[in-house]
Amino acid sequence: MVARALSSGMARDPLKVIENRRRYNAKHREELLAKGRSPASLEKQRKRRAENPEKTAEHRRLFKLRHPDRVKAGWKAYRVANSEKIAAYYATYSVEHKAEILATDRVYRAKNRDKVEMWQERRKLKARSISAIRHNPDEVYRVVSRAVSSALPRFMRDDVINSMLLAVLEGELLLQNVGARVKDYLGRYNKQYDTFKTLSLDAPMGGADLRRIDLLAAPEPEQEEEEDPDIVMLRGGLSRW
Repeated sequence: MVARALSSGMARDPLKVIENRRRYNAKHREELLAKGRSPASLEKQRKRRAENPEKTAEHRRLFKLRHPDRVKAGWKAYRVANSEKIAAYYATYSVEHKAEILATDRVYRAKNRDKVEMWQERRKLKARSISAIRHNPDEVYRVVSRAVSSALPRFMRDDVINSMLLAVLEGELLLQNVGARVKDYLGRYNKQYDTFKTLSLDAPMGGADLRRIDLLAAPEPEQEEEEDPDIVMLRGGLSRW
């Protein structure tokens, strides 16, 4: 009877039925969630998913497309809450499927030899950069300092240099790429501190009572420009004046 009433109501006024459902769900949210988590409901959902695998897969695919942030946040929360369980699973899996993992790795390396060599070379350069800043920090500082322009303000230049040194220490920046990456770190600094972008006209100048707006001069009245003689001649020698 309820289903028949809902179907007839949906046929007459679907928007009203949808609105009533929304209000009911919002009012009884906790009750509906508890009911959905009950063992009987979970078992019913499991059976429905087992009986309709294609429909379930399509539903999950659409949900991931519509709610990527929720899916990402859910997986992140799950990994944080079950970090030990996940680590134990991967440890067990790597032991039980060692031969399979090695075979897959060999196939991948054979198909992507260039990528693997590039990755290995980058790994070596990263290790060299980290080793250099740990064992010879003065030399690394000189390399970075020469790459950053001395025309920058002292405080700004020091911050950019420190950011680049930290990036080298963490392996984010290779010594070979210091000169090419200066603009990136300078842009990060400008974005973080809003340098050379927004200046307040009401801000004081050099700690004095003078403000930037006080230095602005009123625009001068526009002067009438003299007519071009050639234009006057083309009009038949008649000037506007």
